Amino acid sequence: MLSFSEILIILIVMAFFIFISVKKKSFDRKGILIGILIGLITIFLGQLNVVGGLTAFLFIAYFFFIGELGTRYRVKKTLKEHEKRSTGNVLGNSLAAVIALALNFPIGFFAGISAALADTLSSEVGMLSTKKPLLITTFKEVETGTDGGITVLGCISALIGAGLIASMHYLLYSSVFFAGIILLAGLIGTFIDSILGALFERKGKLSNTYVNLISTLIAVVFAVIVTL
Repeated sequence: MLSFSEILIILIVMAFFIFISVKKKSFDRKGILIGILIGLITIFLGQLNVVGGLTAFLFIAYFFFIGELGTRYRVKKTLKEHEKRSTGNVLGNSLAAVIALALNFPIGFFAGISAALADTLSSEVGMLSTKKPLLITTFKEVETGTDGGITVLGCISALIGAGLIASMHYLLYSSVFFAGIILLAGLIGTFIDSILGALFERKGKLSNTYVNLISTLIAVVFAVIVTL
């Protein structure tokens, strides 16, 4: 059962999420509603296992806020607004982590968030690279924004994204091993995302939602298998 202070924290964070989403036009209405629903489901599922409802919720919120900072930074530098995120964006990035939580695989939950944040920062900040990206399957130069294109800046951003989630996990649970798995899972998820982007999304065979979902699911499965 959540305490009064925990409920208050959750309400404040949700109110801030709605405020930022509307003010910055980060999400459309459906995206905001699905985001709130994911938050509530995460709280419920977190209470059923060792993660805890508040902790699970705050990790999801942490992913959103850091990802939004990455987007705002990219927008500020390029002066090109990001299209509003909708249901597909929310589910593609968070569903794998929620499934892991529902199946009582806490490490999978953190790995899914790690992969989602790593990919988000890689995509957003990577677009600021002064050098053209290389297609991950051929290593030939492609235009900035091409699905499957990678840059050194994007790879560093992915490492930072996965590292932020791994660091938060370490601060809470003091396990170098599990933090390392979460870091590695995040990087693997980003790598898979780029591969799928180059092979399928770029050719219109998979949407960005499915690419995100599959890559985060693979990150989840990797973390769960390694720690069994």
